[in-house]
Amino acid sequence: MSTRVLMVTRETGEDRRYGLGRSVLPLFEPMHALGVQARYFCQEDMPAAASGQRAQWSARIATLPGVRGRVSRQNLVNAWLERLQVGHAAARLATREGYTHVHAHDPWLACGVAWGLGMNAARIRWGFTQHGFGSYSHATHEDGLTQGPSAQAWLRRIERFLCARAGWVTAPTALSLQQLARDLGLPRAPAHWHHVPHARPALVAADAARKQQARQDLGYGADDIVVLAVGRLVPLKCFDHIVRACAGQPDARVRLLLLGGGPTEWIEALARELGFGDRLRIASAQDVGPYYHAADIYVSASATESFGMANLEALCAGLPAICSAVGGVPEVVGDAAWLVTNDVPTLTRSLAALAADAQLRDLWSRRGIERAASWPTAQEIAQRYVAIYQAA
Repeated sequence: MSTRVLMVTRETGEDRRYGLGRSVLPLFEPMHALGVQARYFCQEDMPAAASGQRAQWSARIATLPGVRGRVSRQNLVNAWLERLQVGHAAARLATREGYTHVHAHDPWLACGVAWGLGMNAARIRWGFTQHGFGSYSHATHEDGLTQGPSAQAWLRRIERFLCARAGWVTAPTALSLQQLARDLGLPRAPAHWHHVPHARPALVAADAARKQQARQDLGYGADDIVVLAVGRLVPLKCFDHIVRACAGQPDARVRLLLLGGGPTEWIEALARELGFGDRLRIASAQDVGPYYHAADIYVSASATESFGMANLEALCAGLPAICSAVGGVPEVVGDAAWLVTNDVPTLTRSLAALAADAQLRDLWSRRGIERAASWPTAQEIAQRYVAIYQAA
């Protein structure tokens, strides 16, 4: 029987551009070459009536004692309903269409998958990837899904149970697995937990002609110093720190390019308040290559990262990178990026040093390219996953 894998995320189309789609989808072709069929399943594949049905469930639960009037608990319920619904639908699809494995991309989704598989769980193997740093309850709490101590303890018990039942648990950095074990009160990572990094992106460093063309297409001048930041426009990414650091630069040539999806009003208002509004651009694009190629410096100020895919993309693109030293970031970038504490004064000083010194930028650029060249390819990562599925 051939191996058929259903990859499941809770993402929408916009999330695919800057989220898991960037790391999952490139694996499908090399998996196919290894004889494994893979399909991506997300919210966009749900029936049209699914969101309305979930809204009805949410409205009913919101009237229950202990939930009524408690916004944080309602948000937590909604997050669980979403993931249970998507996971359950994916499991039913896997059962109908003869998939052998279901790979969920967070443990709450995996709970929906296990529920949907029911008696078929003995025939269809399932597991999940932990994309947050440490336990998923802690990661979602940091991402704005507020949970009190009792809710966190309850959610971690569920997560321990799921980790024990899953055929595999993976995380993109070894540091993430170590933190997950600590968060769940385990002495060490069990044997069916695996560290599988995201594959090396297809981005390459731009030569002079490609860089000039990219800057011309995006409307930047030859003397502009373009700072790039990439990711969802959410508080966790701390784009406000980057705006403040750029606005505090003595060099008026500094421009900031934010590449990401989400509400833009709050960051635009901050830039105007700081007198930086005319030097800020926010963009969203399917092809991110030209934006990396047009930039001179890359900055990430995230409060937490399990991996930091955009950081690796910056190294591949040959950009000198300043990254906050959080979560799994040090493991990914090694000594190829300037690791800093995540505060505005430090970001401001680091950015000023790179903006003022072309030779220093060139040094960090070469370090990044060397680091990226040694990173595992999509073919190598696909082989690791296929081995994990076969072992399960």
